[in-house]
Amino acid sequence: SQTAVKVQVVMGRVEGILNPKRLLDLTEARLSHFVATMRKEGVAETTMKGYLAHLKAALNWAVSQRLLVVCPNFPRLQRAKRSSGTPMKGRPITAEEFDRMLAVVPAVVGEDKAAEWRFYLQGLWTSGLRLEESLDLWWDKPEKIYPLFPTDGQPLFQIPGELEKGHTDRLLPMAPEFALLLEAIPETERIGPVFPLNGRQGRYGHHQVSKIVSQIGKAAGVLVSTHPVTGKQKFASAHDLRRAFGERWAIQVMPAVLKELMRHESIDTTMRF
Repeated sequence: SQTAVKVQVVMGRVEGILNPKRLLDLTEARLSHFVATMRKEGVAETTMKGYLAHLKAALNWAVSQRLLVVCPNFPRLQRAKRSSGTPMKGRPITAEEFDRMLAVVPAVVGEDKAAEWRFYLQGLWTSGLRLEESLDLWWDKPEKIYPLFPTDGQPLFQIPGELEKGHTDRLLPMAPEFALLLEAIPETERIGPVFPLNGRQGRYGHHQVSKIVSQIGKAAGVLVSTHPVTGKQKFASAHDLRRAFGERWAIQVMPAVLKELMRHESIDTTMRF
């Protein structure tokens, strides 16, 4: 499961930075050092918050099993200050940059896979889907995210509660440009996932897809941020395509409509964007 993978990542981080020999070695001071080291490496505050949550859950379990007397105090995370310029994590990319990404696709994935990867990038660009959502979009599985094309209304996403943070089934509007992209696919070919993205060992998972999109962004030279402390460069990712979608639509519709197009849970998220 994704949770198990995250826990493995967290424990790997703890081993790499703190190298504890015993549970008792995980003191408040060592945990503060753990956070300070990750900050120097440019790890995002939200990522660190997730790491500490998993680690705290593990230590609380150790206490319940009497492997540890008490769980140490964890350092409080404060939101890192950012300049008024470009955020550290990325930015919306421009249409010219997107064209450059499309142009380098064959060099990254090969000529035989270029068409399906260009279609995928165009899907992210026109839909605003999160990467995980895009891979959960199926032509013929209503239990997944499912495109609906009513004969007398606007195209919609049918999103089951199991795939929603709010655990509620929802029907949400689909951007017209994405609907046109999907409607260009012959009905006889509307089988399986909308974006198959198959490799030698089957369909790629979201980590592999994320990596390939970032490789395309790097090959196209689309730099979206440079960390102010480490100097680490970040190139265009799937989420930067979503940011670009949001920026384009933000100047065309009211915030309440943008909230639905972006599938935000709260209008506060939309207004912050």
